[in-house]
Amino acid sequence: MERLTDRAHEKLDTPRWKPLRDLLVPVSKTLLEVSPDAQGDLAGNYIKVATGPAPTRPTYAAVWPKVTLPKRLIVGLALPEDFEAAGVGPSPERIFYQGLTRFLVIEEGQAVPDELAAWAKQAYKEASLLEGPE
Repeated sequence: MERLTDRAHEKLDTPRWKPLRDLLVPVSKTLLEVSPDAQGDLAGNYIKVATGPAPTRPTYAAVWPKVTLPKRLIVGLALPEDFEAAGVGPSPERIFYQGLTRFLVIEEGQAVPDELAAWAKQAYKEASLLEGPE
């Protein structure tokens, strides 16, 4: 999780987010492992994960901790519109983030799906296509 910004780390330790820390840490780690350039940063009430540290780099994932019952994480991914997998679909709530097309809900006490690593890699590739040459 060394590529989460200090602001994101500080938010993880707040009383509001602490109940979901044990779920958020492995999810963030999985999302960040797709590339050494990937970086997660706090953006209001969620963590956005981009293809690099520059503010203009595309976001390929975002995680919204929901501390109301049932406590859960909503993970948005930049996957193709026609992507299908068990447990992944349209946003379960009124969440819109440009480029994030598929969402996964992980409730407190559930395991992080093993497939998340592959989905994150695919989302990173999809978002990277938007970058163009530097």
